[in-house]
Amino acid sequence: MTYANAEDCSPQLRGALESVIGGYMAAVAEGLLAEEIPVVSVSAYGDVHDPSQDDFEGDVEGSVEFTPAFSRTLLGDGGETGLLWCGVSGWCFFHIPEGSGRSLLDSARWMGSGLTPEPVRVAAFLSEVRLDPREAGSAERPFYRAPHSEPDVLLRRLEAFGAVDGGAEPWEWAGEDQAVARLRSTVCRRRAVEALTAADQEIVDVALHTGELEALAGLLAYVEGDTPDDGLRELARRLARDLALRARDGVESVDEHREAFAYAEEQG
Repeated sequence: MTYANAEDCSPQLRGALESVIGGYMAAVAEGLLAEEIPVVSVSAYGDVHDPSQDDFEGDVEGSVEFTPAFSRTLLGDGGETGLLWCGVSGWCFFHIPEGSGRSLLDSARWMGSGLTPEPVRVAAFLSEVRLDPREAGSAERPFYRAPHSEPDVLLRRLEAFGAVDGGAEPWEWAGEDQAVARLRSTVCRRRAVEALTAADQEIVDVALHTGELEALAGLLAYVEGDTPDDGLRELARRLARDLALRARDGVESVDEHREAFAYAEEQG
């Protein structure tokens, strides 16, 4: 579907833009997750005619967010950190220290490289940020497109990265987060299988309080119930059972209760 009318303010246009922006964000998230970057969510906003965006000199946008722990490793403090894609200026990394009162634009380090660079290039930019978050990219904001202009052209550019099914109403849409949840689960399962089946593993003595073991079992149960990935669900269930049985039967049972390992071998 194309939108030749640049003044089109329909919910269909907004929904279509949010779908392709969400697809682009998911593609970038997939590349980052493959490099073990702890992406937690993405977002997409597709109201190309929103006048409130004029203060930002922008219109549509998307973002990729990380865990607070990852943000602290970058800058050593709290606050808000992430990657923002602006439909006018492309990608930037931002860091807003907690309680600073600063805006996103105050801290933005702009990637350059055009409006819709390939996900692998965005991943490379984040690698530069990890080396020096205060100097990566440029403080000078580029402009590749006028705000509110040619939404049909932007839509076609973003369609190259795929789309996410947005559901019934664009303002209630969470399709991109569902896509990222599936990606995170797939990556988590792959890493778990690799860890469980790694060669030359040693038996490690780890002392746990009963409460700590119970908490760990609860976390695994949460993963089992929450993940959309059937393989990860089964790994979590079996690993929780292995730990419970070893706690009951003692250290001598460490090689007896290895259901998770057996399942991981099947998956590998």
